[in-house]
Amino acid sequence: MSAVRFGLISNPRSERNKRGMHQIRSHAAKYPDLLHIELDAGCTLQRALEEMARAGVELLVCNSGDGMVQGVMTLMLEQRMFGELPDLAILPRGMANMTAADCGLTGRRWRDLQRLLDAARAGRLAGHRLRRHVLRVDYRDDRPAQRGMFMGALGIYDAIRICTGTVHKHGLKGEWSHAATLAGLLLGSLFRGLDAFGIDGHDIRLRIDQGELLDERLLLLLCTTLDRLVLRSRPFWNDQGGPVRFTRIGHPPVGLLRNAGRVLYGGEPRRLPETDYRSCGARQVELWLDEPFTIDGEFFEPLRTRPVRISAYDTLDLVRI
Repeated sequence: MSAVRFGLISNPRSERNKRGMHQIRSHAAKYPDLLHIELDAGCTLQRALEEMARAGVELLVCNSGDGMVQGVMTLMLEQRMFGELPDLAILPRGMANMTAADCGLTGRRWRDLQRLLDAARAGRLAGHRLRRHVLRVDYRDDRPAQRGMFMGALGIYDAIRICTGTVHKHGLKGEWSHAATLAGLLLGSLFRGLDAFGIDGHDIRLRIDQGELLDERLLLLLCTTLDRLVLRSRPFWNDQGGPVRFTRIGHPPVGLLRNAGRVLYGGEPRRLPETDYRSCGARQVELWLDEPFTIDGEFFEPLRTRPVRISAYDTLDLVRI
């Protein structure tokens, strides 16, 4: 059996690690073939990954939320410090864990990580690998391009702001906070209008796959390579054209509450009003944005003078077990 070298990077500040990091720490110390690095003031994510690369790690586990996973993907694919990219596994210990819910470990405790390590030692990872395209978001000339699995803007940025700024303060976390935010906005759109929540239309310019420039007024847009988003939803369709699943909803959207089920969980065809609800697969999407956007829960500020370019040419092997 060939040797498998393991690496574990932990973010002790992620939501669930604030309470259970001592258990992960004590269990990890019992495994001599597991290199465990915790991020702190003296150890940045880049330094941790460089040490993992020097050690020849072949299976890298992120013990964190989506934000650190996004940073790991960015450094791995933009700086290429690994001679050969390791398999990547996610132990979901953050607040939202949307990436992990789709392609990470199915549990969040030490025993779930132990099950992964046992399978790796026995050479049984082949049937658990998911090869996924990873977004590349090139958004300004003075900042490095970012990697991740989900990019959202306009109304999605506003909804995350409402969720983290209002819903979380009432004690709802994770999927419960997503459900409460979505239900509140959908019902609010019927009785009060989305503008009552600070969500309005945005005039933007976009281009898909080097096509014509389009000027549109939109409520929200998203790009993803995930198969499922929050609450196991699939708000994308007609996605055979490329690895980037791109969905946009016009403003004002016709029958938002009435069409919400088909937008989130519909099959093919979705029978949605095409003037307001459009989705496709793309190789590259260019967006001219005038406000921040999110990649896997992290926020970024674009430049108005140049487009945000989203593509997904690289892949990673993620392990789900």
